[in-house]
Amino acid sequence: MSEQEINEKKMTINEVAQQLGVSVSTVSRAISGKGRIGNATRKRILDFVAEHGYQPGTAKNLERARTGNIAFVVPDGKAMAGQPFLGMCMYGVNEIAQARGYDMYMVTVNDMELSRLRHLLEERKVDGAILGNTRRDDMYAKLLRSYQCPFVTIGSLEDDSAVQVDHDNLGACRDLTALLLSRKMRRIGYMGQSGSRLFVNEDRYKGYLLAYQDVGMDVDKDLIYLDNMTEAVMCKNTDDLVRKRVDCILCQDDVICNIVLQELYNQHIRIPEDIRVAACYNSKTLDGYPIKVTALNFDSAEIGRVACDTLIDILEGKEVPQKTLLDYEMLLKESTK
Repeated sequence: MSEQEINEKKMTINEVAQQLGVSVSTVSRAISGKGRIGNATRKRILDFVAEHGYQPGTAKNLERARTGNIAFVVPDGKAMAGQPFLGMCMYGVNEIAQARGYDMYMVTVNDMELSRLRHLLEERKVDGAILGNTRRDDMYAKLLRSYQCPFVTIGSLEDDSAVQVDHDNLGACRDLTALLLSRKMRRIGYMGQSGSRLFVNEDRYKGYLLAYQDVGMDVDKDLIYLDNMTEAVMCKNTDDLVRKRVDCILCQDDVICNIVLQELYNQHIRIPEDIRVAACYNSKTLDGYPIKVTALNFDSAEIGRVACDTLIDILEGKEVPQKTLLDYEMLLKESTK
């Protein structure tokens, strides 16, 4: 944008931030005089604002027209149906949005179709967005940045400048694996997915590997299956792990664990007498079995609440933490006795 263009159009606070190479919250703090900011940075922002015909302290002149809407960006319907986590997240987001005077748009996207989200951004129908999950080279985050739309991610990103709210998936899976190892389960098979590029999957797998490293043990790579993309493959891999006489099958999430449990019951394999089972994510999906499953419990509604609160704080010019890690609970049940 040229200097003439800057002078001829009403600037948004996002555009000021982009021109100066700082965050929106930094511009807001400089103009309002509230919050921590270096003197040199404050002076540079106020000088820029004054030079282009605005008076310091009038932040409203820099703000885009507010819509009172926020977008919750999630995978398309089929993908979302397989992730109960996202439904609970959406409940938490909507709860806070309503409490703070905002309406929530649920925007479904996939790798081939971004038109609905692009339309909302082009028409400026939302003030900000929450990404329901994150992956490597995240195209949704890139699209939001290209439109200078404030956003918060539920999950981690490679871009450390993005505001992120996440559960400590790596630490949780590391602790769960360590507990299993401490109970003399040395041969722990791992059932996961590697093709989706989701950070949550990568973190859980890293936690499993680190737990072995922590106790100075080598991981048996023959007990690791990361190709669990279909039910048929999950059943085959479960049968393989049974044949290899593993002590325990550790499942990356509740969806995989559900298929593992079904296959074990179909094959009349007793839990925990013949084999033990644990999951890196707990949900109601696992409640339909005679035996209770050892699992990691994350408050999915709470992460939605925190993400929404954080986004609205950004929209209101408040300072927010760059990354928030939420805790977890380890549920020790009969499946690993």
